[in-house]
Amino acid sequence: MSRQLKGKILIGFFSLLMLLFAACNRGGNSDKETAHATSYTCPMHPQVVTKEPGTCPICHMDLVPTHRHEGEDRVQADLNRLIKPTNQLVLADVRTVKPQEGVRFAELSLQGVINYNTNNWRAVSSRVGGRIEKLYVEYSYQPVTKGQKLMEIYSPDLANAQQELLYVSRAGDRKLLDAAKRKLLLLGATAQQINQVLKTGKVDYSVTIYSPYSGYLTEPSAGAASPTVYAPGSTAIAAEGAEMGGGMSSMGGGASSSTPSVPKVTSNAPLQLREGQYVSAGETLFQLINAADVWAEFFAGPEQLRFLKKGSLVQLTSVDDPRLKTAARVTLLQPYYSEGNSFSLLRAKVGNTARQWKVGQLISVKTELDRKFGTWIPRTSVLSLGTRNVVFVKQGAAFVPRYVELVERRGNWVDVGSGLSKDTELAVNAWFLVDSESLVDVDSLSQ
Repeated sequence: MSRQLKGKILIGFFSLLMLLFAACNRGGNSDKETAHATSYTCPMHPQVVTKEPGTCPICHMDLVPTHRHEGEDRVQADLNRLIKPTNQLVLADVRTVKPQEGVRFAELSLQGVINYNTNNWRAVSSRVGGRIEKLYVEYSYQPVTKGQKLMEIYSPDLANAQQELLYVSRAGDRKLLDAAKRKLLLLGATAQQINQVLKTGKVDYSVTIYSPYSGYLTEPSAGAASPTVYAPGSTAIAAEGAEMGGGMSSMGGGASSSTPSVPKVTSNAPLQLREGQYVSAGETLFQLINAADVWAEFFAGPEQLRFLKKGSLVQLTSVDDPRLKTAARVTLLQPYYSEGNSFSLLRAKVGNTARQWKVGQLISVKTELDRKFGTWIPRTSVLSLGTRNVVFVKQGAAFVPRYVELVERRGNWVDVGSGLSKDTELAVNAWFLVDSESLVDVDSLSQ
């Protein structure tokens, strides 16, 4: 019985100690709350604020203390970067790039056209006068091969020369026979035709005229015996390439320029010569142009001529088929002045035995200028402010604007010299970080 009594006394004693400890804690917390309380306000009427505890004069509720949050200082510190203006710091998640050291080369890019090589023009003339009995060609720029039939012609001179040949052959005079053969050859007859006359003993009143060359046939009135000159208009020159260290691949870019006019070639037009028409001795009947080699013609302004001279190597690429390309050297620079513009026509000879280059085909012409070693970043990473240039450097989750000096330009890349280290991360497109109403604060930029 006494043991049970002692146990109950101990339990009661410990319960009393726990109540006292809880009361002390509540008192401590209350003291802390009071210590941290800066003012008192009504829960229902927050406009009522006093420095001493009491009741609300409106609803007579007890006023409660206002508290400062322990994390307030930390939160405010985290928000410092959020409340900065966009001309000093920008929060964004955009693609970045690092400066790349290496060698980049510039290219001069022009537009041109394929044209006939006028040195390959050949004339087919009538050596005798007579009447055209039959035509074997039908239209201008018809391709013909050497030895192909062009026409059959009746000529009294050829008929008389054949009769003389037969007469002297019967007489047996060797010298007169050789002279008669030579006369027929000079009048345009072939050795095969002469032997045929001697073999049959008959005069052939219609003699066939064969093509002495291969090429495209046209008449003198429809030909383009002189090269076509194309006025330049507006040109934009500056392409670029690169040979970058660290596995960078060569990069090419181009700038568009005005498209030259296509030569006016009268193709598939009917011939003016007709069967039954008379021709005179020495008259030019046809012209033949051989396209085994052609000209690549393009123009350049005075500012580009310092990069081009006779013998300069250029790369020619077809505009329609980029796989068709070749290298050639400049063979001619011819100055022109047209409509207030001074420019030069340049010409390069291109081999065309496979006939892959077509007259009138548009081409792009490129030549390498100089090479420059530097620290390169994309041009889109630079924001121009007139006389100064700015890039956005990544710092954590934000981007900070910074001045840079541009040393060289190579197409879509710029050299910033030693202004940026290789490990610096930049926004690929600086314009994405600037809105239409904000300006970069030049006084706040880090140099």
